[in-house]
Amino acid sequence: MQVKPFVIGIIGLSGSGKTHYVNALRKVFAENITIVGFDDYYKPLEFQCRDEFGEVNYDLPAALFSERFHNDLMDLIAYKSVKIPKYHFENYDAPEEIIVVHPSPILVVEGLFVLDYPEIDALLDYRIFINCDLDLCFNRRLDRDIKERGIPLKRSLHQWEYHVMPAFNTHILPHEHRCNLVIENRGPADSNIQNIVKQIYSQAHPTVLEKLRGD
Repeated sequence: MQVKPFVIGIIGLSGSGKTHYVNALRKVFAENITIVGFDDYYKPLEFQCRDEFGEVNYDLPAALFSERFHNDLMDLIAYKSVKIPKYHFENYDAPEEIIVVHPSPILVVEGLFVLDYPEIDALLDYRIFINCDLDLCFNRRLDRDIKERGIPLKRSLHQWEYHVMPAFNTHILPHEHRCNLVIENRGPADSNIQNIVKQIYSQAHPTVLEKLRGD
């Protein structure tokens, strides 16, 4: 019998720890979990909006291919594999890299604006908001921008003030009250991860649980 996936949406401020939690869940559930990141659906540079200073603003819902994302999620829910081009931030000349994503009984949808699109939000069975100290998020974001993405310090600071925080306050934070679980990401994450796993086992449909247990 085909198992309808238990679909989980995870949102939070940039640098709040979404990727860490997603990777931790991957270790727990192995082949029984599929992760899809909205970050791989950014539009090419020429389609992005620029702010009043001429800087590209990636922190807008319109910066992403939401319809393509929605269609891929529908396919995964229908237990069909999808092909996703890997998005390379600040490396626009990188050769195209296609990732094949296979369906699983647990489908985790991670990204800044996952809950801000009603058609995507409607596909979710469970919603998680990751809360984190603003200074910690800022430092993590700054470190990632410079070390991993090669973004100059000045641009990173500009993005945080004029793009990241306005987007958080407008498109992310307002959804906190709708989430089934709010994670306080302070200190070791082990207990929070265990709590998420517990929620999955208590909230998922029986057919999903049977698949997870190998019944």
